[in-house]
Amino acid sequence: MDSSLPVMLVDDARFSRAIITRSLKEAGFKDLRFAASGEQALGQLEERSADILISDWIMPGIDGLELTRRIRELDRTLDHFTYIMLLSSEEEMTAISRAFECGVDDFISKSALRTYLLPRLWAACRTAGYNNGLLARNRQLREQIATLERRNMVDALTGLGNERFTDRALSDLLRQVASRGGAACVILLALHNYSELAAGLGPADINRLVRSVAFRLEHLVRPMDVVTRIRPDTFAVLVHQPGIEQCTQDSFQRIHAALQGHRLETAGGMQSLHIAMTVCAAHTPDGIPTTDEMMAFATHHLQRSVQTGKVTDGIWKDKREEFESA
Repeated sequence: MDSSLPVMLVDDARFSRAIITRSLKEAGFKDLRFAASGEQALGQLEERSADILISDWIMPGIDGLELTRRIRELDRTLDHFTYIMLLSSEEEMTAISRAFECGVDDFISKSALRTYLLPRLWAACRTAGYNNGLLARNRQLREQIATLERRNMVDALTGLGNERFTDRALSDLLRQVASRGGAACVILLALHNYSELAAGLGPADINRLVRSVAFRLEHLVRPMDVVTRIRPDTFAVLVHQPGIEQCTQDSFQRIHAALQGHRLETAGGMQSLHIAMTVCAAHTPDGIPTTDEMMAFATHHLQRSVQTGKVTDGIWKDKREEFESA
């Protein structure tokens, strides 16, 4: 039994806490914390998790079942597992079944506490240690995958090209324009209220929202156009046009109109998107920029769109002096 695991005892009865505490200390547990109510327990767990929680079922305010529900929500947020053991004088099977349905891991009748508490704790230690070990290894695996994805060229959430892919595709587009003519058009779209939405929504909802934008954007452009996600809140569309006159905000206003105010139903209610957008272009008569220059130029105009609330556009050489002095 790993007696180093953090354990929390929740009981509104001081006498009961004292008896259980003595048993735990005699068994060698050193990382012990105590709470006299469910509210106190949640406050402590938000600061530091416990691997095992032993709680009375019947308490004023937040009872054992409600405490279990809240802890399961907290565990999902913290990517943690808490083994929850409830103590009660209830022995009816319907009550016990309800406890397990609410997420309780074990249940001990107070009348059998002296006999069963420590053996059940040994089992709890093994289960908590195993589950939290798995979660830790999963976190390491996700970090390794994220590292590989950064080295790769695909955005894991949307399946679109990522920033690295965008740089390579834009480089190819600029070379094509330099050798064969036409115009390279870079459209950047930012979810202007992304930070606000991310702060108010859960990860599942914000991910669904981003995927929805990616899906709509891909269906708003031609099959030969390249759609990518270069930052969490920013998409790019790379377009080869016959001439610079097809690279204005009016040419692509329909994209902005289709996405601006797009509403998505989430757990927090209907959410609307606010889109900033710029259309920037380069062609041989005005000079072909490098990939970095073109992206910096487009990003500058995107920031102007964020500030003004209007779609902006720009042609590389025509706006270069203004851009470099900004």
